[in-house]
This record gives sequence, C-alpha cells and structure tokens, in this order.
Amino acid sequence: ETSLGFAENLHQSPLFYRERTGIGQRVEVPMFEGMLSIVLGEHLAGELYTPATAPAGYQRSLARDRRPYETSDGHICVLVYNDKHWRSFFEAIGQPEVFEQDERFGSQGMRLTHIDHVYGFLGETFLTRSTADWLSLLERADIPAARMYSIDDILADPHLAETGYLQQVMHPSEGEILDTAIPTEWSHSVPERRRHAPKLGENTVEVLREFGYGEERIQELLADGSVK
Repeated sequence: ETSLGFAENLHQSPLFYRERTGIGQRVEVPMFEGMLSIVLGEHLAGELYTPATAPAGYQRSLARDRRPYETSDGHICVLVYNDKHWRSFFEAIGQPEVFEQDERFGSQGMRLTHIDHVYGFLGETFLTRSTADWLSLLERADIPAARMYSIDDILADPHLAETGYLQQVMHPSEGEILDTAIPTEWSHSVPERRRHAPKLGENTVEVLREFGYGEERIQELLADGSVK
C-alpha cells in the first residue's frame, strides 16, 4: 500500500474521524466480502480489465502441486520463491547448474509459465530426505520453511505449553475440559472469560429478561416449547 493510500485510510478511520468531527459511526465488516477483497487481489488476473485479457485465476496459487510437500517421514511447508531462493536451493541440493542451464527455473516469469513442472520437481525432491534434514538445510539456505503440524503436534507444542495457551479447566456440568487461553496480550484492560460455554437453553431465561420479557410470559414460552 502506498503512503498516500495509508494516509487516506487513516483519514477515514472511524476513531480518527470521531476525533476530528465528534461524530461516531457504525462499521460493518462482512466476512464474505472481507475475504474476497484478499482473494480477488490475486485471482482477478485477466478479468481485472475490460474487456478481459485472460481468464480469472492466479496460476501459481492454482498449480496442481501448490501444497505442503511430503518428505520421507512427514510434510513440510516451503516457499522457494524468488531468484535468490532458487539459486540457493539448487546449491543446497548439489545441483547449482540447473538454475543457470534450465530456463524453466531461471526467472519468475518462466517459473510461472512452467509452474506444474516447477512444483512437481519440488514434490519429488522433498521426498528424498526427512523433515528435520530439510528444515536444517533450508535454514542454512535462508529459504522460508516450517514443519507441517498435525493436531496432535499442536497439542504437544512446547511453545504453547510454555505460554499456558492450552489449559485444563473445570466446567460445571461437563467436568474437566481442555480450553484455549485468550490469544492476545493487553497492557491494560486485560479481557477475561466470565462464563463457561453454556449448554443448550442455559441462559434462555436470563436473555429473555434482558429483552424485557416478564416472568409470566417467560414461563409461557418455556411451557409451550417456543424457546428452550
């Protein structure tokens, strides 16, 4: 984003606007359109223009083998992206000549044109070593990479254990359960969970009272099954 764009967004910020004008406003952030603003930034492609110059869809993201790579003992997430990465990658696997001699790998444009071959080559190559071996090699080559975690791996993650993110808590009706901590850190006004996860209908009466229903009407609704 340009500095001009940032300045315009800052000017339109609701809090900034309120400071300047004294007028508050409602801000709606619909999930569907919000995600589309991110996804279509890449995938409009040729449909960006009128008339369209090519079909929609970003080739790199839609490539058949664009996914975590299988290793000899698991999976790994790797981003071999720019020329520096590719040169370093071929040097790391002992094939430095490929970057210089195979035009399919030599530039960003050619890699995109031959994207299925490029990712297919990576898929076959990563099968030849263990995840730990690859992580060590890729770190030395300064190529972004990370182990692909399973759910069990996450639950046993030492960092999460150290931060206390996963907690055993006592639920009043379900007994001891595993819960997650609030993931944000606050210097002031630290949020807290004031209630346990409710069972179906547990807060019905409370909610109806908040909406102004009288006790007699609440009992009628409960009795005829209109609410749970």
